[in-house]
Amino acid sequence: MDARTRDAVAARDRAVSKVSHTTWRIGGFAALGAVALGAGFAHLLPSHLPHLNLGGTSGSSGGSNTSGDNGSSNSGNSGGIQSPNTVPQQGSGGGSHVTSGGS
Repeated sequence: MDARTRDAVAARDRAVSKVSHTTWRIGGFAALGAVALGAGFAHLLPSHLPHLNLGGTSGSSGGSNTSGDNGSSNSGNSGGIQSPNTVPQQGSGGGSHVTSGGS
């Protein structure tokens, strides 16, 4: 192998090594950035999440609200996930209130 070929091979090896190191460095900074962003967004989450009543059968707090004809009840879960067989409670806003059985 002549000197020109050896120099070309050595230059190619140096370039591959430089690209490899740069790629690893960029990957490392990207991973650190992802961890930093994840930690930053984790601080935006509320520290205390409300207890979600998924079963619809236990009412630990609040009163119960029964509707006239069908006899279904909704136990004090204002907000969160409700099971399909419960009726959402009316808010304290100026909405209409419907009663059954006359006026």
